[in-house]
Amino acid sequence: MNLNRLVRWVAITAIILSATLMLSMKGGVSYCFFVIFALAIIYLASAENRRYALVILCTHRLYVISMSALPVVTTFQVLVLHEGRLAALDPMLRLILVIPIFLFLVSLPAYLLRRIEWGFVTGALLTGVWALYVLVNPSAWQQPGRLGNSFINPIPFGDTALLLGFLAVTSLDRNTYVNGIELNLKILALVAGCLASYFSGSRGGWIALPWLIWVALSRRRWIESICSRIIISAALSVCLMLASIAPLVRERFKEIGTDLYKLEHGQVMTSTGQRLKLWQASLQLFVEHPIFGVGKGCLEPALIMLADRGKTPRIIANEHAHNEFLSILAETGIFGTISLLLLYIGTFRLFWCEREHKNTTISTAAYLGLALVGSTVIFGLTIDVLPLVMNSTFFALISATLLATIASQKRELALCLHSNKTRICITTNKPL
Repeated sequence: MNLNRLVRWVAITAIILSATLMLSMKGGVSYCFFVIFALAIIYLASAENRRYALVILCTHRLYVISMSALPVVTTFQVLVLHEGRLAALDPMLRLILVIPIFLFLVSLPAYLLRRIEWGFVTGALLTGVWALYVLVNPSAWQQPGRLGNSFINPIPFGDTALLLGFLAVTSLDRNTYVNGIELNLKILALVAGCLASYFSGSRGGWIALPWLIWVALSRRRWIESICSRIIISAALSVCLMLASIAPLVRERFKEIGTDLYKLEHGQVMTSTGQRLKLWQASLQLFVEHPIFGVGKGCLEPALIMLADRGKTPRIIANEHAHNEFLSILAETGIFGTISLLLLYIGTFRLFWCEREHKNTTISTAAYLGLALVGSTVIFGLTIDVLPLVMNSTFFALISATLLATIASQKRELALCLHSNKTRICITTNKPL
């Protein structure tokens, strides 16, 4: 179980860079993923390490099952039933390939795994820097009035930037004392992430704000005082008021009402109108293909066929349903939907059960996990999250890192407790 110091630092550097480069470098998170995966395979080549990994697998059966179910269903559908596109397997397989990574990361010290927090900070700060750069260089806009970049469109860009900002501030230790420099950096990262999200105009991602705020503030000792609660309530009220009068926010939400009005009068050519029709068509496809769906990655041709039969407007044909659950329902049927629910509920439960742990490293990692899983579910209401390789890779790697932090810290606490008991027994000359 003793790892070479260089291997440890390569792994931790890759973990930090995975969050740092998420929105700044195309393929950055995948490169980091496979570096750690290679280290995990080398680690598991040892018989002693495999024996320890088997114990971890038995202890974390729920995590293994949760991460494996959807990839297994998708693989069966594509390779056995020959329904679906082979390329659609790539993002799904990241979920199951992270299991060896998790087994490797559990062997690392918890204090090293906690360094992931600085990946969140730098990742969020870079999105803020990009937002400011685009503001002063109008030619850099990828889409007029909507912030994104050359390899990701505004919706997932804004959602991920918001998540990185809140992960940065949620990673603050739930203790009475926080270093001033660290506090300022993480608050700045939160502001940067929110700024990038604002200019992306990703209104679907803003729905996750209440959840992310709750996760960031929960079980903070300093928030127990009435004075702190008044200050926080006032600050949130001011932010809400400023957001409500911000031109971009008002414009984006006003568009919903306008789009619905046009839809009532038979005009489908609006963002909201096309999305609602797309959701209806996805449900229709599920009714026609309830068991295994139309095939992973085959939503667009299935919608075109549906349109040819006169059951939906052809203009809505899209490779994604702009709703994670409806896409899975249409493409993989009831088995895929159950697997998706297992993925989210299983990972959510693992972190939820540890959120009140007395050890702050464990409770902080648990709240970070809740922020990750909860926001992914909420983002999935208005966009397909997991079909994007970078998103599925990020979800898999960060959830594995946070769960490994919890497992590693528990192991260290158990060793410390055993060591103290041994010391007491030696002193008192009593058997263990």
